Amino acid sequence: MPKESKIYSESMERLDAILEDIDQSKTGIDVLAERVLEAAALLKKCKAVLTDTEAKVKEVLEDLDQEFGEEEQEEEE
Repeated sequence: MPKESKIYSESMERLDAILEDIDQSKTGIDVLAERVLEAAALLKKCKAVLTDTEAKVKEVLEDLDQEFGEEEQEEEE
């Protein structure tokens, strides 16, 4: 599993656990602020991974578009 995928999936699992605990009132008021801060940090990690992945996919698609666009132009000529 690629490192980014692992970071994302582990962060999402932890975020789900935090949200479930808060939703089911399993998180005491003493640690609530700590969990909210942890959840915010996890969301930032996930957003960074998604943004990076989006940029990589866009780059690959642009490369493919250029490659296939050039082939189509050659075929038309």
